[in-house]
Amino acid sequence: MTHSSVLELDQSQDPLSHVISLAYSRSTNSTGDTKACYYIENQLKSVGIKSKYEYFSFDTPFRILMRLIYLILFSYLIFFRLFLVIALYFAIKYLFATTRNYSLTRKEDSKNLIAKVPAGNKRRKKPVAIISAHYDSFSANLPYRLQGVAFILFRIIIFPYFIITMSFSIIILIQPAIPILNELSLMELIITSSLFEFAVVLIIFLLIYDTQKSKGAIDNASGVAVLIEIAKLIKKYPIENYDVILLFPGTEEWGLIGSKRYVKRNMNYLAETYDLDRSFNINIDMVGSYIGVIEKRSLFKKNKKEKHEVPISDIIDSVSRDLNIDYTKHVHFINPKTDHKSFNKLAKKTESNFQVVCFHSDKDSKYIHSHLDTPDKCSSEVLSDAISLIFNSLKKIDPII
Repeated sequence: MTHSSVLELDQSQDPLSHVISLAYSRSTNSTGDTKACYYIENQLKSVGIKSKYEYFSFDTPFRILMRLIYLILFSYLIFFRLFLVIALYFAIKYLFATTRNYSLTRKEDSKNLIAKVPAGNKRRKKPVAIISAHYDSFSANLPYRLQGVAFILFRIIIFPYFIITMSFSIIILIQPAIPILNELSLMELIITSSLFEFAVVLIIFLLIYDTQKSKGAIDNASGVAVLIEIAKLIKKYPIENYDVILLFPGTEEWGLIGSKRYVKRNMNYLAETYDLDRSFNINIDMVGSYIGVIEKRSLFKKNKKEKHEVPISDIIDSVSRDLNIDYTKHVHFINPKTDHKSFNKLAKKTESNFQVVCFHSDKDSKYIHSHLDTPDKCSSEVLSDAISLIFNSLKKIDPII
């Protein structure tokens, strides 16, 4: 199968049209988020691929900030022995249905969209290919490289504060007379740390939050577009020897939550149903101005436990040469946080040789999470080449896996 024949005969539509159709804010648990899911679902349905939703809940920094405010308020109420106020709060809270069900600290809801294209061969314990591309987007004032630093600071500050404040509050509650520190000293300490904590967290929150919503074209409407077209090709030209699971995780931008939940919930099923030593994940997260692949020793080199006849990365290399498609390998000491990391953990937890490859145009990171991430940064040719490279790699793997 040649490069040109795949593009001319098999590609159902220009993949850039998907990017344009999905070029709007798809922040988690938003209208855009749900709209994107419906779009993907309808695209798969148009070629006879059924999909399902996997729902989950999670915390956001905003919810954690609200809990911090509640914690500060309750610390003050405990200090001043205003137990009647606390009792009144809970009485009103749970007395009426409207107040009982309303909460500023409730977890957010999100979802994964999942579909499966079964192999032609119905034998048991066959391999599986999980091809993933997250559909959510994110907007921030801070440049992408600094956002990770901000979230690390948030975690470093928030959790020790919870422990310290709760400890002091309990001490005040159960032991009015403290030899070393009196109540006033403890209260001053709580107030000072509370104000400092609140100020820092608020600054981080305001720096991250951006009213100029990113359209999320490169990150990751491009990956979704590639996966939609690959799904259509797989349906038209079925894989014979392994099942293909199409995974569109939600909430990737808030810490890979969708893919983590998928792995956690389905790990036992995957291990019992499939031969994970001959299985793999191809994660597609950003196909912008060029095709990039994250290279890591564990992904591209054989290790002592490796049982595969040929690593998936070698297949991709071979196909890229056959089709004359260039791609760039990126080597990082610390790899970008994308959903492929969840599948690295799957390999580790199942003690299998499950392989992972991640397509990621790392140099395009300067555009993402901002108003600069627009469809004009993507290319029909690059997207089509990525589709051809991945699909032909899947077909080449089929007879030898």
